[in-house]
Amino acid sequence: MDFSDQVSVERGISSHRSLSELSLVLVGSIGCGKTMTADTLLGQSSAPGPSASSRVSQIRRGLSAGWRLSIVETPRWYWRGKEVEADIQEETRRFLSSSVPGPCVFLILIPIGEFTEMERRIPDQLEHMFGPSVLGHTLVLLTCGEYLMGRGLEEYLGKEAGLQEVVRRCHGRCHVISNRRPDDRQQVLTLLQKVSHWDRDTALRLKASSDWG
Repeated sequence: MDFSDQVSVERGISSHRSLSELSLVLVGSIGCGKTMTADTLLGQSSAPGPSASSRVSQIRRGLSAGWRLSIVETPRWYWRGKEVEADIQEETRRFLSSSVPGPCVFLILIPIGEFTEMERRIPDQLEHMFGPSVLGHTLVLLTCGEYLMGRGLEEYLGKEAGLQEVVRRCHGRCHVISNRRPDDRQQVLTLLQKVSHWDRDTALRLKASSDWG
């Protein structure tokens, strides 16, 4: 049975309280920088974890720029053919359905200059796992922003047709962050303001069905 039959994506009116308690789900292929991005968003450094942690989800919480954040680092996405390995899909879905509170926003992490066929497949993979509504609550977060080397975002996207298509499927939502500048809190504030702006009236919620084992 497809997971979209087991996990429903619900939209509801978001109160001010729910918006202040925001869950960000970081997804991406190997080397996309999930842990460093979580460090930057929370303004804290993570303790080194066991090597096995790359195949399990982790949730970190903290206050940042006026938001109470819950940040989920999903497992590394190891691809088998055109899909992420089945056990990683299952672990990710189980964790999110049981552990993510409140409104949920997915961030697709893609390093500047590292767009490949795997990144192009991420929107399809998210829809397969959570249903078509998920992309309405997804933003492309370009990491390694320092590698823009003074170029504007539009200029960079103009030369990356595949990346443009991923951004288009995410309703044009895109932001750039540099994890080498963790003290630059403006980049974090701007991201959270973007998220709160387009998620002001509707919220994405993941709910496990009664037959989820």
